[in-house]
Amino acid sequence: MLTCFALLALPPAQANTHVISAGDGIVPAPSAIISRDIKVVAGDTLVSIALRELGRTGFAPQLAEFNSLVVNAPLVAGDIIRVPIHVPARGEIAQVVFSKGEVFATRASDDTVRVRLQRDSEVASGDTISTGDNSYISIEFSSGSVINLQPGTEATLSRLNCLPGDDSCIIEILTRKGQVTSDVESRNQQPVDFRISTPYASAAVRGTVFDVEALPGQLLVGVTEGVVDVSTRDQDLNLNLGYGSVLKQGELPSDPIPLLPAPVFKRVPARLAPGDTIAWWSFSDAERYIAHVSSDNSGIQTLSSFGVTDDRVGFDSVDAGDYFLQVRAVDSNGLRGFRSNTRITVASIDNDIEPVATTVTRQGSEFLVTVQDPPEVANGYEIQISGNEQFDDPLSVDVNTNGSAIFRIEGDRVFSRARVLIDPFTVSAYGPAASSD
Repeated sequence: MLTCFALLALPPAQANTHVISAGDGIVPAPSAIISRDIKVVAGDTLVSIALRELGRTGFAPQLAEFNSLVVNAPLVAGDIIRVPIHVPARGEIAQVVFSKGEVFATRASDDTVRVRLQRDSEVASGDTISTGDNSYISIEFSSGSVINLQPGTEATLSRLNCLPGDDSCIIEILTRKGQVTSDVESRNQQPVDFRISTPYASAAVRGTVFDVEALPGQLLVGVTEGVVDVSTRDQDLNLNLGYGSVLKQGELPSDPIPLLPAPVFKRVPARLAPGDTIAWWSFSDAERYIAHVSSDNSGIQTLSSFGVTDDRVGFDSVDAGDYFLQVRAVDSNGLRGFRSNTRITVASIDNDIEPVATTVTRQGSEFLVTVQDPPEVANGYEIQISGNEQFDDPLSVDVNTNGSAIFRIEGDRVFSRARVLIDPFTVSAYGPAASSD
């Protein structure tokens, strides 16, 4: 499995556009000139390469122009020369498997038309895709490979050669700005050559899971599965699993930087209503954390993202339901670390349900918490006990309609509170805190 970046500057997007629906047909991309890479051996010249690879020494000037060289340029063994190939038009397409928010494609056949992309929309070679704020899209290719474009991304699907009869699956994405993550899959042992291009560097990815973030003047590459060979004009850099690099325009790539490990959750409540949080053990060298909420375990169907500087996150703006939460630490270089993933249940608060009070009494080395005056609508209760009145790190348990629970907790004084459970996604607000004093 091979994936590589070929980084090119891109022209600005057209401003005079109009929007059509995703149901309009895709016009096949025209024939294109692409290339294959060959490695220079000792004694090679552009003339000898033209004769060997293209059949005529007379093609040396065109070969030089294609590589931004002069015909008599000296070549060094190990250099890479791009040999142009004419590729006829193909009708191959990829499919949108998830879309949220304002996501559009500009067709190669008419760059004044913007197509709104939704689930099951088709994209073809030459399409430029842009995502708005808090907008996401996941695109699946015929090989099974998936790319995810995060908010504020602009990328062009510049090449797509991935049919079952092809010798290899070749996918190339040109990225102007934003973040692209990829999960590269092979089909029946078919090699995958996945390329992402930006203005600042190139990389060959041998693996399946990687992050690329294009920022003004720099490129961030992180490897969470496989190996990436990053190269600029002057230096090659091998990035193994668990490492990243920062590539700034006009500079050599940074030495490999260890990615931060996956955060470890220290508290995942049974459910999260407005005001509740999930917490994890913080890293001293993390600048911030990124939390993604998705409806699937793989994180493709992303619903929302949160950037937080603390070691916890709440979900006041997420609708009630079952989700998956991914959390990643970000270091001072902007490199994203490994992911932690957990299932969460988000509940809404029914303000028409009167909160309930509790009592807490010591019974030897244990504490008995009892709900006072249980309402008839209750299908159970969530009871919490804590060593402080702020409930910074509480113990929590769901109980039936009897409304009582016994806790064993260290401390001379503890606090308790409870809320009514109406259904898996609806609760009351917490009642007042009670003290064991």
